[in-house]
Amino acid sequence: MKALLTILTSLVLLPSPGHAELFSHLTAEGGVVEYDLTKDPGNGWYSEPTSSHRFKIGFKQGERMSPIPVLVATATTNEAEHFRGKAVLELQIAPHEEKKSLKAAHKVSLSIVSPDDPFSPSVAQAKDWYHGFALKIDAASYRLLSEAGEELIFEQWWQGSPFHPPVTLSIIKETDARAQGWADANANGNFALVLRDDEHNAWEKSPGHPRYFNLGPVKTGLWRQWVIRVRPDPSGKDGCVTVWIDGSEKLNLNHIAVGYDRARYPTKPTPAKTFAVDCCIYRHNGLGAQRFFFDEIKFADSFADAETP
Repeated sequence: MKALLTILTSLVLLPSPGHAELFSHLTAEGGVVEYDLTKDPGNGWYSEPTSSHRFKIGFKQGERMSPIPVLVATATTNEAEHFRGKAVLELQIAPHEEKKSLKAAHKVSLSIVSPDDPFSPSVAQAKDWYHGFALKIDAASYRLLSEAGEELIFEQWWQGSPFHPPVTLSIIKETDARAQGWADANANGNFALVLRDDEHNAWEKSPGHPRYFNLGPVKTGLWRQWVIRVRPDPSGKDGCVTVWIDGSEKLNLNHIAVGYDRARYPTKPTPAKTFAVDCCIYRHNGLGAQRFFFDEIKFADSFADAETP
């Protein structure tokens, strides 16, 4: 199955030292996604006619270990929605309960940065990186899963399988928000920054204690502009994360551990040296459904280049 994705990409492969750079810019105007569920259910690719660069699209479909996977996660464009220009990127996951594994996840993710990109953030270098995007949640196709702890990730900084991402923007359900003591918990859930450090165990035998930071109630049916700054540092000395929504700073954390320290993993699996950075819908399987619209997706090393005026 092939889905058409219209994206305009501005890609700078070799940044100039000392100057702010906009490395990638996706605007949902002109390009193609190649995806065949039957041949490779886990991977798709974005490319545009004027560039040989391809952006990875990852999928975790329904019943993916069976001979015939079930299509539940899709990426396409939608010309009926508008933020800037004439189209937006649409990511969607349809309701589906797995037959065998209750913990199996469903995912559709577009990597604005892949680990092999020359500007992929080094986990060992305390340098500021900025990921900006506009997001609208379709109110008609929005239902969170019912079980406790069933968070939904819509943006992640990832160091490779089988590790959970150390930095995510997520949505947690009302009961979980209330368990965190958040007074503004509501039926649509709450946006949250979720951080994991080296206490995390990839196989979840001792997963450590993720830290949740409230970013406010989820609002559907309207565009919100996001920018997240990440400064990696697994030691916690110089690590920082800042989140802006609609131009207002919502959270600013300094001197925190950001990323997994490869030196603490002497045997495999070992975390990657660099981050992949994704826009996504990523959650456990179940009867929840989500359709998210993304536009003006940017990756830069300055706030000015990452935001959309």
